[in-house]
Formats: sequence, C-alpha cells, structure tokens
Amino acid sequence: MKRTLILLILFLIITTPLSVQAEDSVEILDERVEYTFGGELIFQIEIESEVPVSQITLVLQAPGIPSFVGEVLFISPGQAQFVYDLAQRPLPAFSNITYSYHLTLENGESVETPGYFFTYLDNRYNWQELIEEPFNIYWYEGEIILAQEVRDAAVSGLDQVLELLQQPAENKPIVIFIYSSEEELQSTLASVGQTWVGGHADPRLGSIVVSLPPGVDQSLEIQRLIPHEITHILLYRFMGNEYQYLPAWFNEGLASQMEAFSHPDYDLALEKAEGERGLIPFAHLCIAFPVDTDLALLSYAQSNSLLDYIQREYGVTGIQAMIFAYDQGVSCERGVEVALGITLEELENDWKLDVFSRGRYLTYIFVLSGFLLLLLIFLGVFIFGKFQGSEIEQEWDENE
Repeated sequence: MKRTLILLILFLIITTPLSVQAEDSVEILDERVEYTFGGELIFQIEIESEVPVSQITLVLQAPGIPSFVGEVLFISPGQAQFVYDLAQRPLPAFSNITYSYHLTLENGESVETPGYFFTYLDNRYNWQELIEEPFNIYWYEGEIILAQEVRDAAVSGLDQVLELLQQPAENKPIVIFIYSSEEELQSTLASVGQTWVGGHADPRLGSIVVSLPPGVDQSLEIQRLIPHEITHILLYRFMGNEYQYLPAWFNEGLASQMEAFSHPDYDLALEKAEGERGLIPFAHLCIAFPVDTDLALLSYAQSNSLLDYIQREYGVTGIQAMIFAYDQGVSCERGVEVALGITLEELENDWKLDVFSRGRYLTYIFVLSGFLLLLLIFLGVFIFGKFQGSEIEQEWDENE
C-alpha cells in the first residue's frame, strides 16, 4: 500500500503541469528517441507554444558518467533535433538513460519538460526473452532451453549467496544478456568504450552480460559464469555504498567460490607462478586486478585459492565476518585484522604454507609411492625368479 501511494505521488509530480504561467502556453506534441548501438542517438521533440521558443537545451544523464548538456537545433518551426555521437561519448550499455529538455521562451521565461528515459540496449540483435522473477533473461541465438539452463544456474547462485549473507529472497529484478560468442560481446563492449572478458556484472544496474558460445562446454560455462556474476550483484545489494570497500581479491575470490566448477587454468597458473615469476602480493590486489591477461588470470587463481583456504581454516563464519567488517567501511588490510585477528601479510603467508607446502608434500608422497611400487615390483620379480629357479633345480635332480 505504501509503495502504491509513493508511485501515485511520483506520477502526479511528473504529470502535473508546473505552476508557472509559461508552462500553460507550451505543449509537447511529440517526443522520441532513436539510436544505432554504438553509432548515433537522435533526440526529436515537437512543440507548440503561444510564445515562440528561442532555445532548447537537452540534459542527459547516464549511470557512472557526468551529465551531458547540449543545444537542440530547430529543423523546422516547432520541431527540433539533437544528434548525440555515441562513438565520441559512449554510454554504458544495458543501462537506463534519463533526459529532459529546458525550453527558453522569447519573453525570457523558462519551461522544464518532464523527465524521460530509455534503456540503451544492443539493438543490432533480435532479442528473445524469458521472464521468471526475479530474472529477466535475453538471448538471440539458440532455443529456450539455453535461457532455462541460465535461469537454473542463476537460482542456484542466488540461493548460495543469500544463505551466506543470511538474507531473505527478494524479487528485485536481475537482468541477464547472453551473447553467442566472445567476439560479439567484445564488439558490443568496444563500441561503448568498455572491455570485459567472458562476463560482467553491473551491480548498480542489476545486470549481467555473458558470452556463452554453443558447444560441449556451454553447460559448464553457464554453471561457472552465472553464479559468479550473481554474487557481485547480491554483495552490492547487501552492502550498498560500502561495496566499494570490498578488496578486489575478496570480491572476485568469493564469486569464484560460488562457481559450480572452478576455472580449469587456475591450478596451472598458480604452479607456474610459484615456479617462475612469483605470486602477486595480495596487498597489490586490493583495488583492482592487472589488465594484462596472464596476470589477471593469476589474480583470479590466487583469490579463488585464498578464499578457499579462509573457508577451510576459519569456516563460513570467517567469510561472513570479513563481509561484515568491510561493510563498516574499513580498509583492505584492516578488514582482515578485524575479522580474522591476523594481518593480511600473515594470512598470505599462512595460505602459501598451506597450499604450496601441501602441494610439495603430495608430490613427495607421489614420488615415494612410485619408488615403493617399483621396489615391490622388483622384489616380486626377484622372489618369483628364485622360486622358479628352485623348481627347475628340483626337477633336474629328480630326473637325474
């Protein structure tokens, strides 16, 4: 009831004419926006005014970027247009764009139009949709079974994270866009000035974009990518503005722990780093991961392994304590101290000792087991040979 009342009040605010006299003399006959994704965004407005309009200004707002103000040009009496160059000023893909017009009349009076909005989608593709609360799933290639499989993985990831956060389920929408190849996804993101790898979540918008090429690995990728990105969105909704204090290594490591299957290259990346160029200190992974592909993979591998160690050593309560610590706005290092009672450096050393010493220990066991197996084979052959020799000798004596 309360929510309905608020919506009614907002509707009245938006639709009720302004009290100034100039507002009554101006009528907006038509207003629309058209765009080519990554190309041009064309705003058009048609007005009728008792007092001539001398100037129209467009005010555009998009998440994460500064507001834009541009002068709208008249193309005929009462009709004006503004062309926004998306190549020069990219807008965040899959986000809600809001805009309004400021009209200046020849008598000096001003009129503000209501606020309008549209969703900036990749309109180069014919999207199909599956709507099952709280998920809105969009795809353009393949059958509905693909969307259903994505939904199932999203539900699984949602349940895992909500259980960790001890939060009830909610119907706040999560939007998922599925591209059929990494190249098409990268093309889309490049056209809006963004670069992601195989998937990305925008926690503020509650949207996920992934590439899921058809093939034998598609199901595995669904169960890996979707819960990972769901984790980022739910952490943001739980923490709000304090989400910014989550260290990158914790945020990505926890999301990786929610995957049904770990990335197959993580173990290899850790082994290679330990043996060759060395590991990345976690203090260097507090803010962001490196852009270099190999270093980024190593960062994910380390973070996944560290969160696995924390869960084994400190349990789920240790993970929860760290989330609650960062939810108070503490620093990367301080969060570890508050939650686990040790420094970040001590945690890192304990992790190295556990992971890499355990690995070497298992290697020694494997080598020793192989040596003992060879020894047993040798002894078996030796004993069998001696036994066979004694039998032959006994038969020779009997023949004699």
